Amino acid sequence: MVKYVSEKVRNHIPDDLAIPILSKLPLKSLKRFGCVNKSWSVLFENPKFMVEFRNNFISIPHSYYNDTSLLLHQIVCNHNHTYISFYLHSLSGERLENKVKLDLPNPFQQQEPGFYVLVSGSINGILCLYDRDTIVMWNPTIEEFKVIPPSRVESLPPYQGIIKYLHGFGYDPFSDDYKIIRKVIFVPVTDDDDDDDDDIPPCDVKWKDMCENYEPFWEVYSLVYNSWRKVDLVLPTCCWEGGNRNDNLLYLDGMCHWLSNSYGEYNEEYLVSFDLADEICFTTLIPTLMPLDIDPNNWVSHALVLLNGSIASILWYTNTFHISILGKVGVKESWTKIFVVGPLSDDIKFPIGAGKNGDIFFAKKEGREPICFDLCTQMIEELDGVKGAYNSQIIIYKESLVSIGGKHH
Repeated sequence: MVKYVSEKVRNHIPDDLAIPILSKLPLKSLKRFGCVNKSWSVLFENPKFMVEFRNNFISIPHSYYNDTSLLLHQIVCNHNHTYISFYLHSLSGERLENKVKLDLPNPFQQQEPGFYVLVSGSINGILCLYDRDTIVMWNPTIEEFKVIPPSRVESLPPYQGIIKYLHGFGYDPFSDDYKIIRKVIFVPVTDDDDDDDDDIPPCDVKWKDMCENYEPFWEVYSLVYNSWRKVDLVLPTCCWEGGNRNDNLLYLDGMCHWLSNSYGEYNEEYLVSFDLADEICFTTLIPTLMPLDIDPNNWVSHALVLLNGSIASILWYTNTFHISILGKVGVKESWTKIFVVGPLSDDIKFPIGAGKNGDIFFAKKEGREPICFDLCTQMIEELDGVKGAYNSQIIIYKESLVSIGGKHH
């Protein structure tokens, strides 16, 4: 009798009690609890629930952002795009008006260094910087850095004609190790090739026939062993859709994630997730989630960001942005669209990252100066501290005293 009554009560929890509680749960839990009650399985079709879920998703602080700040990586040029400089600044203030330039570690302290920041956030306070020849792990808080040694493939002839595509930097908590994953491919290099190409080192020999015998491969760097190791995997490569070569590269919870369209059917896009501990790969199809009446001639683009501690897919066309979050890696059905932003003004180009409390940063078409869109207020705000950027990347940074075993400078 007691069991019957408890089951009856459980199956008749009124929505006015269930919705406020369920709307505070993470998406993964909601998907799992959908089998408990029929009405819970269709919560995302309930407008009242969606309003509360969106508000809680944005406003409830996530531990990922505790004691974090924003960094801005900028590529700045003149009006003719002939003079280019690379900068890394910390941002603070309500309108990010306080901008402080960071002093780069030794390998990048040329007069005008050209460098990029791998992934969209620091890992335990450590950033991964790179240029065409050098990769450096750097903790700005304690001014410590580690220059990553080259792999054997870079030092043994005839491997001069190689392109190295960095796909991720992250922390493996099971082995207490920091790792970098990249793809290496071989290309024919001739005297006529453009020496200014920063992906292909200059070469004085022609070896087109020679390099056809070499297959692309993937390798992982381990800080513990301070070396690169080839991994016997064939992974989908990242697609770069924006102006920054680090678009769509994320790290979260022991996995490196990137967006790929080189796997599966034509026009399908996947989230590729590489587990740094087990060194295995998961792919999650990203559904289009677009209105059925969309004009097929419109250009549709994708981007990945970390939004309040969750992996978010931003899909846009004609200045309307559809934002979905992932409940579980490897499960297509766990993507849930929670925001539709826009249509925004015509000068908005593409997203360049996300901050805290539902802030999403976009690049503008003219000058590409970033603006901030607040998901809470649905308002666009110009940022005082980021004028004059040709191309930008927003990075979440958390100060840490973690040593990386590098050299103090």
